Amino acid sequence: MKDERRIVAEFLQRCNIYAKASIERKQERGEVDEIPRWQAYIEFNKHALEEIANGTLDRWFTQHENGTQEPLYRLDIDAMEHVERSTWLNNVLSPRPVVVAGTMDSKGVKNFAPLSSVMGVSTAPPYLTASFSIHKDKRPRDTLANMRVTGTVMLNLMPSTPRGAEIIDETGTPLPHGSDESILLDLQTVQDQPLLLTEAVAAIEAEYVEEHALPDAVARLTVMRVKAVWFSSTTVPSGGIDVLCQHGRDDITPAPDGWTRRVDKHYG
Repeated sequence: MKDERRIVAEFLQRCNIYAKASIERKQERGEVDEIPRWQAYIEFNKHALEEIANGTLDRWFTQHENGTQEPLYRLDIDAMEHVERSTWLNNVLSPRPVVVAGTMDSKGVKNFAPLSSVMGVSTAPPYLTASFSIHKDKRPRDTLANMRVTGTVMLNLMPSTPRGAEIIDETGTPLPHGSDESILLDLQTVQDQPLLLTEAVAAIEAEYVEEHALPDAVARLTVMRVKAVWFSSTTVPSGGIDVLCQHGRDDITPAPDGWTRRVDKHYG
C-alpha cells in the first residue's frame, strides 16, 4: 500500500505542476476566464494529497472486495469448455515465472520458446518439471523435440522490462519447424553459450531426464535435472530476483511486486 500511495501522490503533484504552468500561460495570453477552474483543480489535488498523507484515504488502497470475500462457490472444472477452464486455472494458479527455453536440434539450429509451466520439484537431486503441449498439426513442441535429441535446455529468466516482455511474446510466435526465433528480435547470446541470452537476468542449465504421458491429455510431463545456475555474480541474490511472470492467461507482470513477508516456520 505504501508504494501505491507514493505513486498516486507523485501523480497528483505532477498534475499540479502542469496546472500551475497552464495558469501562467493563460495569464500571458490574457485567457483569464479559465484560470479559476485550474485554481480549483489545484486546490482539489492539494486536499487529496493531504488525505493521502494523513491516512484518510488508506481504505482506497486496500485489496478489491472480490479478493477478500470467502470462496463460497464450487465451480465444476469438468463442466467447463476449454477456454473457460484454462482461464480459471491460469488466473487462480498465478503468477508463475516465465522462462525462455533455449534448445538446439541435431543440426545446430537454435530454438527459443516461452514456458510458464516450469516448477522445481526436488533439490536433492535438483529436479524441475515442465508440461509440453503439441501443435495443432500434432507435432511435438520444438523445445521438447530438441531436448529428446540433445538432452540440453537453457531456461532463461527475463528482466521485468518491456523489452523482456517483448522477447517472451515474440519467441512464442508459431514458426515452421527448424526456425530460429532469435532472428525475430536479433537476440544475442553469451560467448560460447549459444542458448544463454545476454539479456537474461539469470538462467538455469538443465538436462532432459525422462517424460511421462498425462492421463487423458495430449501434454507430456517432462523431468529435467539442473546442472548449473547462471547469474551475474557468485553471490546468492537476497530475497530473489526481479523477473517476469505470467499473471492470468495472457498477461505478463513483474515479480516480486508490492509487499513481501518472509516465512520461515517450515524450517522447524
